[in-house]
Amino acid sequence: MALQLQNIAIMLVDNVSPTVQTIANTLTDKVYPTVQASAHLLANKMQPTMQTIAIMSANVKYPTIRPKHANAAFLAVWLILALYCYSNSYDDPSSIFFNEKLAFRERFSLVRTTNAEHLIEVLTYGPPTPKIERLPGTKPFLCIGVPSVARNTVSFLPQTLATLVDTLTDEERSTIHLVTLLADQDPKDHPAYEAPWLDRLVDEAIVYSAGNWTLPPQPEGSVTRAIPYDVRQAGRGTERVENMRLDHSVVLDACRSTGAQYFALVEDDIVASRDWFTRFKAGIADVEQRKASHPKAPDWLYFRLFYSEIFMGWNSEEWLGYSRVIFEFYVLALVVFLVLRRTWPAASLGAQGKRTVTTYRHTSAWMAALVFGLWLPALIVLYFAAGRVSTHRMTPWSSDGVREMPNYGCCAQGLVFPQRHLDMIHDMLVTPPFNFPGDMMLEDVARDKQLKKWALEPSVFQHVGLKESSDGTQRKEVWNFSFERQQ
Repeated sequence: MALQLQNIAIMLVDNVSPTVQTIANTLTDKVYPTVQASAHLLANKMQPTMQTIAIMSANVKYPTIRPKHANAAFLAVWLILALYCYSNSYDDPSSIFFNEKLAFRERFSLVRTTNAEHLIEVLTYGPPTPKIERLPGTKPFLCIGVPSVARNTVSFLPQTLATLVDTLTDEERSTIHLVTLLADQDPKDHPAYEAPWLDRLVDEAIVYSAGNWTLPPQPEGSVTRAIPYDVRQAGRGTERVENMRLDHSVVLDACRSTGAQYFALVEDDIVASRDWFTRFKAGIADVEQRKASHPKAPDWLYFRLFYSEIFMGWNSEEWLGYSRVIFEFYVLALVVFLVLRRTWPAASLGAQGKRTVTTYRHTSAWMAALVFGLWLPALIVLYFAAGRVSTHRMTPWSSDGVREMPNYGCCAQGLVFPQRHLDMIHDMLVTPPFNFPGDMMLEDVARDKQLKKWALEPSVFQHVGLKESSDGTQRKEVWNFSFERQQ
């Protein structure tokens, strides 16, 4: 029986190349059209490399490898990789090694919250310090709008504003216009109203004037101003979605009037990393450079400063892409195996003189069975078990920067828009019906107008509004695990 299996394996190895070619042609014609081009490109790129390997291999004396020894060595390597994945993928929700207790632990966000609280204390009780002003006649590079409403538990607005500015240099701060809207109908309901730190942190604070209430005279240096609560001058309802969209339109309009190149809509429940602005400038320059180098390519709608990694796992809708990668991986392994199989006998048989061609072919067949029937499947299983977020972190080409995020981008904690789209977005926000939130409508706009969506990677914001969840599930929906890995 064993001899029959060996003969079958030998036959498979001898005929594997034309068989695989036939399968590849069938798959590319009927399943995924892009694979054929990828396979041809891979073959063209690998040809010089394979020729080099063949030349080098002819002059190398290969040791005799027994399948059981090779299998034991692979098992040891696989176990080491599995242990590494176990220790590294604890905060990847798409991994089987995911540890919820460790993953949601606040580490770096707690550090930034402490930094913010210290700054708020200094601004509240310390001596007044001069504010950083822009040069006359200059426009800001970035305008940040932060709408905020009073919460039932604790307000995160101080931490949000403080972490946005606490690490900026004077020059960087002068290029930013920071606007906040205290969006309660009665401004006195918001804990930040008339707070001593507010005027020192922001460039503009907006409150609503409703009914007979008017903003009292403000002290010198105050940046607070009032606008009518009825923003549209056509009545204003009480529904949450309508008020969110109108609040967003207010900060957008305030930023639009400054002439800033970019507008950032930021929620009031985030903390920012220390280097958020430096990385933002580098990222936005990268996006604009890509657009300039491809004038006919689609424009971009927004640039994410935050995204939830909960939705960045293995998605069933993308199975075709995963299949293509697996196919290309097998093709590459097959090419390497065939080259090594062709060059191995000259060294091993010529030097020893004891091994027969039949023995070599049997060994080669068993090695093929191990490589393609056990080793590659085991590595593929481990790859998917490690999780998509973790494997993306480990790949050498996933360096910090920007990534296009056409799908699964969530949520609206930090979105940056170029000035050229602000009129369109403002009209979208204030125009009834108010059935859907603004961020959902933006996805429709991007789809209908074929606009790209980019994200800064890794995220420079973290959503910390966890205590606001009434059912305890909010923490599990809006969280960036990679943010907590920062030092």
